Order: sequence, then structure tokens, then C-alpha cells
Amino acid sequence: MTIDGYALRVHAAEVSRERLTRTRGRLRGLSARERRAVEETADAIGQAVASCLLDSAATDETIAAALASLYPVGDGAGRG
Repeated sequence: MTIDGYALRVHAAEVSRERLTRTRGRLRGLSARERRAVEETADAIGQAVASCLLDSAATDETIAAALASLYPVGDGAGRG
């Protein structure tokens, strides 16, 4: 089974946005520029984690199997 890397990256972005939404109250004291920097950093971290997982899956069959079960390619045309 192949891993849908695109789905993993989309999920990472969704998780980052959801976590930021939960912390909006704490971010209120920041300027718009600072908030944007926090949002961009959170997204970059999520995408870096996704990339790390995909890199690890390339050399670790256990990680590859776990990711393939969570993010399977539906039609065999992986975008990862």
C-alpha cells in the first residue's frame, strides 16, 4: 500500500490550524504581524513533521505500514 503524502500534509495543516484556534485567546496580545508569524511557524512545523514522517517511512517498514493505513492512496496514484 502506498502512502498519500498529500493527505498527510493536509492533515498536518488542519491540526496546526485547529491548535492555533484553541490558543486564540493567548495570541490576542500579539500584533497582526506577530500572529501571522506564529501561524506561519506553526504551519511550517506541521509540514516539517509530515516530511520527517514520510522520510522515515522510506527506510522503516513499520512507519510506512502505519502511515499507509492512516493515509492510503485510494486510486494508486500517490501524490506524496
